[in-house]
Amino acid sequence: MKLPLLAFLSLPLSVVAQYRPSYTPAPPRIGPSPMQMQQQSQQLARQNFQRQQAQQMQMMQQQMMRNQQQQALRSQAQMQRQMQQQLLWMRLRNGQQAAEDKQRQEQAEQQANEQIAQLAQEQQRKRLAQPAQDAQQAAAQQREDARQLTRLTVKSYQEVFLRGAVTDALQTMALSPAAQEQVQRISEELRDGAWWSQQDPAQAQAQVAAHSATLTNLTSTLLGYDIATTPPAVAAPSASRLSEGLANDEFDRGEAARLLNDAALAERITAGAGLARAVRALQQLAAPAGPPDSKKLRTEVKASLRQVNQELQRYHARVGTTGKLSAAQKAIVQATDEYLAKTKGDTGK
Repeated sequence: MKLPLLAFLSLPLSVVAQYRPSYTPAPPRIGPSPMQMQQQSQQLARQNFQRQQAQQMQMMQQQMMRNQQQQALRSQAQMQRQMQQQLLWMRLRNGQQAAEDKQRQEQAEQQANEQIAQLAQEQQRKRLAQPAQDAQQAAAQQREDARQLTRLTVKSYQEVFLRGAVTDALQTMALSPAAQEQVQRISEELRDGAWWSQQDPAQAQAQVAAHSATLTNLTSTLLGYDIATTPPAVAAPSASRLSEGLANDEFDRGEAARLLNDAALAERITAGAGLARAVRALQQLAAPAGPPDSKKLRTEVKASLRQVNQELQRYHARVGTTGKLSAAQKAIVQATDEYLAKTKGDTGK
């Protein structure tokens, strides 16, 4: 109901209070303001961008590491395949070809040694023709001559002697032709039923003992240690001693040969573990606890001999594949390459 203004003003206060409009206050704000929400959104966007960048950088680094590892594995595998192919090639060559290769290698090494000796003689003649004026000049000339001679020795080793040293190391991994013939003859005899029928128990026992002893000696020679004992521990190839000598302008061919031979020995020991066990098992059959039993001995010897032949095949398939010899060769090449690069500008050689 509407009242005129004058009438409304004349009303008592208690009545006027009834006409006061009602007012409900707005609820307090609890959430963030629009500006705060915008700032939070921008901060989240920056964090997501930084996180994506970090993830991309990490993925790139991981990919680079994988590529480097794959490249290293491919290089190592390629060198191992080359070693294995070279070893197989050596096995397939006949005696005449091997002799011709050895003769050519010896001729190349002789020529290289003559060049080194000729340089040493020239240096000696020069020192006699132009003697040093004082001890300091003599010492400097001596260092220069030693560096020239070492450079020529190192280059000759890389180009000539290393090939022969690697070939020698590879040859230790395989049975010699004479040893192969012995193994084949023993295997054929012990598998021959007619041979067994001609032997009495004592004779058969004695022949098995003799043949197993021969196989033990051949296997020990092949693997580089007495298979009746624990195989020696061979350290990983390291050219540190070679590098130490080169730092003083000294190159030791014997140390380089030791690196290669130790690596070849480690290859042989690793690949021949099963072969050593099989040959030892055959040897144990030659000393039975009771009286000899020809039939039982024949069965056991044939089974044991089959195991020996299988392990010998596994040895041929495994030897040279661990990369130890290739790692030793790589260490020698790296050490000598560093020396030649370091002294390249110091001499005219």
